[in-house]
Amino acid sequence: MKTLIGYEKKKLLRRKSAMIACLLMVLCIFAASLVVISDQGWFQEDCTELSGIRAIRAERAVTQTQAGLLTPERLKSTLRRFHMVYGDPSNYNSETGSLQDEVYCKEISPYRRILTLLARVYAPFGFYDIKVLNDVTEEMADNFYEIRHANVRTLLDMELTTGNFTQAEKDTVLKLDQQVSRPFYYDYTGGWKALLTRTFSLSFLLITLALCVIISPVFGYEYQTGADAVVLSAKRGRGEIVRAKIMAGFLAASEVYALGVCAMLLCVLVPFGAGGWNCEFQLLSETSFYSLKIWQVALLGILINYIVMLSVMAFTMLLSAVCKTPFAAVIASMLCTAVPLFFPASNTSSLLNHILALLPAQAMDTYTVFSAYMFFPAGKTVITLPYMIPIAASVLIIAALPLAHRGFCKHQVV
Repeated sequence: MKTLIGYEKKKLLRRKSAMIACLLMVLCIFAASLVVISDQGWFQEDCTELSGIRAIRAERAVTQTQAGLLTPERLKSTLRRFHMVYGDPSNYNSETGSLQDEVYCKEISPYRRILTLLARVYAPFGFYDIKVLNDVTEEMADNFYEIRHANVRTLLDMELTTGNFTQAEKDTVLKLDQQVSRPFYYDYTGGWKALLTRTFSLSFLLITLALCVIISPVFGYEYQTGADAVVLSAKRGRGEIVRAKIMAGFLAASEVYALGVCAMLLCVLVPFGAGGWNCEFQLLSETSFYSLKIWQVALLGILINYIVMLSVMAFTMLLSAVCKTPFAAVIASMLCTAVPLFFPASNTSSLLNHILALLPAQAMDTYTVFSAYMFFPAGKTVITLPYMIPIAASVLIIAALPLAHRGFCKHQVV
């Protein structure tokens, strides 16, 4: 059986289409990371503008000198600096009325990430402007974590067109949010922010599309070459051979997934660095209610997306078993995977939004998954989105593989 599985895996991975798909996947991940790197900007104290790798290194060096716990005393100190700078009339440009560039670069820019976090917590919901800190007193900074928790409660109490949160959902969120460790640990998190907010979803989508190309011939190629007549008439053709094809698909998919994940991590974390891995996820998503470090969110995202990827692989196998050609199977699977990405969220249908959130295109957006307030009631139990996605993906795997097995075995040989 092992020999048969190894042979079937080689058939999948050594096709030209598979090699080209893997190469394009890695190149696209590399290209996407270059775009993210080139978008980085930073102003030095003399207002010299840096970009790309130089900007990353400069910001990382400044931020790492400030690493430590965001205690109320430290937040008040940062807020005091903001008030001193913006409260001094001599720091403003007399012609434009705005803060002088050299003052901003020297006094504000090095602390902009902490100030941004403060502004997002103290600003009204849906509104962000750093100038809101003008109205924040140092005494209010003492209650920073209480106000952040109150913002979570405000989100839960909002009137929504798709339906309000139930009391059980509110209780679940508030209980989880109480477990978020505080004070937050602050460090340079630029690499993880780029990874989770920009690279993750695109990279996993590219990996999944590549797998659609690789897995689609698993049964369809036998139809195309006429080998199905030989396989199905063999003594073990409807048993071991089909099981070997399915196991080979799992192994091939896992290897391609590992290749894509390694390429993604190397392309982002090598230039940015892995600093900030042990910071709370709330530094990136302040209203997230999960008590998780950034590295834990990234790891859980990789594991969840692996299960989602396997569900796409199982669905592609099913299409391969029922479609007449591998080309039809790959087109159908790629469309089913990618097209839902362009469906807008509904303003009226909660059910539609819940379905879209479980489809691969949106389920692979780890940052959104761990930031969204979306729940799936199961009796008295409330299932959060990060739990529901692998459950739904596992159900699809369990349902699709037997159907693929049956579809190939019951295939009418022409």
